[in-house]
This record gives sequence, C-alpha cells and structure tokens, in this order.
Amino acid sequence: MARSYATVGQMLTYAVERTVNAPESAERTERPVRADAILRHMLEFVLMAPRSRRAFLRTVLRTERATGSIVAAPRLHRHSPDLVAEILPTSPESDDGARLGIVVSTDGLLRTTQLEKHLAALGTSAHHLLLAVSRRSDLVGGEEQLPERVQATSWRSLARRMSKADPGHQALWETIGEIGENSGRPIVQYPVEAKRLLTKASVAQEFRGHLDVMHRASRDLLGTSPHFSTRRGQTDAHLQAGVRLHRTGLEFGEVEQGTPVHLQRAGHEPVPLGIGLPRTDEESAEAAERLETLARRTAWRTDEGALPATPELIGAPASPEVEGARLLLWAVLNPMLLRDRGFDLAPARRQPALTATTMGLRLLHRGDETGTTYRLWVGGERDWTHLIPKVTREATADRPEETYAVAPRKSQSTADFVWEVHRALRSLTIV
Repeated sequence: MARSYATVGQMLTYAVERTVNAPESAERTERPVRADAILRHMLEFVLMAPRSRRAFLRTVLRTERATGSIVAAPRLHRHSPDLVAEILPTSPESDDGARLGIVVSTDGLLRTTQLEKHLAALGTSAHHLLLAVSRRSDLVGGEEQLPERVQATSWRSLARRMSKADPGHQALWETIGEIGENSGRPIVQYPVEAKRLLTKASVAQEFRGHLDVMHRASRDLLGTSPHFSTRRGQTDAHLQAGVRLHRTGLEFGEVEQGTPVHLQRAGHEPVPLGIGLPRTDEESAEAAERLETLARRTAWRTDEGALPATPELIGAPASPEVEGARLLLWAVLNPMLLRDRGFDLAPARRQPALTATTMGLRLLHRGDETGTTYRLWVGGERDWTHLIPKVTREATADRPEETYAVAPRKSQSTADFVWEVHRALRSLTIV
C-alpha cells in the first residue's frame, strides 16, 4: 500500500480551524457553518501536496497544464469560486496564463446560470477554467449542458478517481467524497421496525385518525385541504395547509404533547392544536368547539403575536408507533432523497390533496419530455388496514396506469426499505 503523507485527522483539524477563523465566519453568526465551507479547506489541504495536485489536474480536469497553489482564498464577492489557482503559461513566451476556479456544492441544485457567474468572476481571459463539484443529481441539466470552459464532477466520482490516481492520500479522498455525498441529506436510519409499523392494522387506523383531524381542521379553519409542500430547498416532507411566509397554517408533523397536528408559522416553533383522537361524543363535541373558536378568532393567521397558547389535549394522545410510522413515511416522501433518484416534485397546483382515502405526492421524472407523472402514495380505501407505500406511473395516451405496492421485509432496515421503494418508483420509468 502506498505511503500516506497526511492523515484524515490532520485534514479535518486543518479544515475546521481554517473555517472557524475565516473572515467569512463573521457573517455566519446567525447560522451554523455548512459542510461545503469545511470541504473547500479539506480540498485545499490535500491539494497542497504537489503530487496530489498534479494527479488532480491530470485526472479530474484532464489537463497537463501546471498551476500554482490551489487555495481557499477569502471571497471578494458572492460569485467568487471556493478555491482558485493560477494556471501557469505553457512557456515563458506564451500568453496563455489563466486562472482555475473550483466551486464546491452540497446545498441543493447547481444551475448553469450560477456556473456562468462563477466563471465570469475569474476574469475575462478565454483560458480561464472552472470545475464544479457536487452531487450528480444536483447538477441541473447534467454535464452535457455545461457552459464552455466549465467542467463538473460528483463527490463520488472525485473520491473514486482520485483514490486511484493519488493512492498515498486515498483515505483523504474517500473522506472528502463521503462528506460531500452525504452532507445535508436526511437521516433515514431510524430505530424502528418498518414491517411492524406499516403492516399493523391498529397503527394504520390510528394514523388515519390523526390525518382525519388534520383534514377537518384544515377545512374548518382554512377552507382548504392539506397537501405536501413543494417549496424549493426542503430537506424533509411537509404535509401542510395554509402555511405562507407571513401567514400561519397547519402542519402534520412531529408528535408533540400528544398530537401531530400543529399551528405552524415560518420562523416560529409549532403550536400543538391540542386535539388527539376523540373517544367519546363529549370529546368530539369539545374538539368541534375548539375549532369553531379558532375559526372565529382569525388574528392568529396573520399576527405572529396572536398565536394561541398550547391548549390541553382533547382525546387520546398519539402513540409512539404513530410517530415512528410518520418518520418512515416522511423519509419515503422526502423531496431531497427523491431528487437524488431523479424525481422532482410536480408543481403545487398538480399535487394531490389529502383525502378521506389517500395521502400522496405527485412527481416528475427529470429529463422525461413526455410529461409522464408518477405518484408515491398510501391508502386507497376509507378504512386503512396498513401503511404500505405504493408507487404509480399515471396513465398516458400510450400507456395505462401501473401501480406496485412495496411492503417492508422482516428485519429490513429503514434506510434499505426507503431505497427499495424509490427503486420500485424508478423501475416504472423503464420503457
């Protein structure tokens, strides 16, 4: 095995210290440092070694040109690349010196317009080069639509290729690739048993009961039905009704104080609605009265200071199994994970509303110009006996509708189950 000239610990220590002490950190006092800020200094560290730098230029940028040090210099403006280097002239007489810029991304979609601005920030020379490193699924349009003098690679590909080209720093490249690929992704490895949660009739009935509370509250308070949010940049699924930038709505989310149904306003902690599952006619009447009272007092919708205090719970509280099932289903419906599989959320106007029988999400397959739509959904009848997800390719002029149910296997991990559902969805795109 080739000798390593640096360790992962040394690289991480360097990157964290440089990130914390960087001038830009003063501007981040209100939010935590993102992984891409640390990754730029991890790349700077490993590329200090001349041998690693030569291997990087030859393997990733496919050039025999030489550069000076590749450094994570302070950004002069927002479109400055994360790392820059001087590309040395091919000879003392030539006038082909230029600059290399590297953009690292773990924060969502990377668009052509952004890359063009990063390239322009290097200057006007026709010899400047730009490299973008992101998750492959985050590169809008793919590598075939890149601007001239812009190249792209994924974190996974960078790690794989550089581990072979620079074996002395294999562990460092593998660490960089793993952090880049996984940063910002939601965790779907939960300590729950998927098969028991999704196939048990009592859990399905209780979950459906809390969805009914959400549905009725949305109709009574907001005059609308809930559907999954399609806002950009989401890292989790959000079943909401009426939530806007400056307006309070409802969200079906984490169980708090016995209920998954909350009043939700952007930038504020959710306020539990205080309605569980009514067990008697008296509790049903109490729940109806609470909704009528909220419907009369409309100030809470627009005035952030008018949010009601958390009321006492009416009805039976949600069981731990309801929260476990929600976590699992929300992972299946997670927009970031779906985007990694090549699916984007259909526009809000095309999203299916929560009904008395179904809950689901409508999707588009990226790159499919036929406009075929797909659905991830649960239910199908008024009385739910399980929470097994289904994947559907909706009918077109050429093909009928096709649906599969994907049931969890015994002892299957939650991460493996989510992957299997998304794989089944992907299989529907194959003609």
